[in-house]
Amino acid sequence: MNARFTSSLAAAALATTVILSQGGVALAKTAVAKNSLKAPVAAQADALKVGIPATGSGSLKGMAKDPAATAASNNPQLTTLVAAVKAAGLVDTLNGPGPFTIFAPANSAFAKLPAGTVDSLVKPENKPTLTSILTYHVIAGKKLSSKDLAKTHTFKTVEGESVTVAGTAKNLTVNGSKVVLADVQVANGTVFIVDSVLMPKNPAPATASGTPTASEADAAAVGVPATGSGSLKGMAQDPAATAASNNPALTTLVAAVKAAGLVDTLNGPGPFTIFAPVNTAFEKLPAGTVETLVKPENKAKLTAILTNHVIAGKKLSSADLAKMTSLDTVGGGKLTVSVSGKTITINGTTKVLLADVQVANGTVFLIDSVLLPA
Repeated sequence: MNARFTSSLAAAALATTVILSQGGVALAKTAVAKNSLKAPVAAQADALKVGIPATGSGSLKGMAKDPAATAASNNPQLTTLVAAVKAAGLVDTLNGPGPFTIFAPANSAFAKLPAGTVDSLVKPENKPTLTSILTYHVIAGKKLSSKDLAKTHTFKTVEGESVTVAGTAKNLTVNGSKVVLADVQVANGTVFIVDSVLMPKNPAPATASGTPTASEADAAAVGVPATGSGSLKGMAQDPAATAASNNPALTTLVAAVKAAGLVDTLNGPGPFTIFAPVNTAFEKLPAGTVETLVKPENKAKLTAILTNHVIAGKKLSSADLAKMTSLDTVGGGKLTVSVSGKTITINGTTKVLLADVQVANGTVFLIDSVLLPA
């Protein structure tokens, strides 16, 4: 669980503003804002200029009835964006409660990229990079209007980096990309169509052959199956919560994640780095601790413990950890890291039993103890 994860948790309870951009997509997280009858709405004349249909499900009125991903899929100007969102597995996320503010690149925005870029990004091995780019176009937890954007000029995105907005409500730019249609209403936020794709400075790397990956021998030693959806290969196909649910070594953790209501969060775009206590780690706690924590009245305490295991916005490898001494968690805490050879220790005593387990939205490290907040 990571620092960006914290932002995601906060954002999950908020409203959504979607910003569509003709040239790029940017996702960012922010605070909740309720829909208002006085909220600015895109003008029909401006919509027609950028190819938005006058009628039907892809029109301004039609898009306002659907959540972001569905609304975009009905719009002929956003077909490339929609294909990218599907390839990154973000449809359910962008159709979630939000709220979101989304900078949505139109087809012509993607056409500005070097030849072959889009075709390369939608390949399975480049899913982490594509996810970073798309989530850089999203601000979570806030349904922002053009007037809101004109008042505040820097916004942190779901990807973790910030975008810079300049200009007036009627003439906005995002990282220099022009907003060609502002205040497009969708059911879970606001969309701003932009004329370029927004590129983060440090997108997640592709899952290349050089990416550290847990070994089958080490996995077998901690009870990870050799085949099936709970195996190393199987987990790599699913986001964190789903991957964990398929692994018999993580059943207690999965039950805790469900009790805390964090399944959708951990299945979100990420990327996340998660330290996952195996079943025997929970058995080290005093008798009755787990049973007490999963009770509804203790949800806040359980959430604080679980989010202390998550680093948001970063897909870290064992090689990355070797260069670090501390990590900020989604729960607001700080973990210390020590690496000696192949041995990774967290908070001085917790050992990493299995490193570099790949999941669709991050990296998981199986550990032998539960990391309790200070």
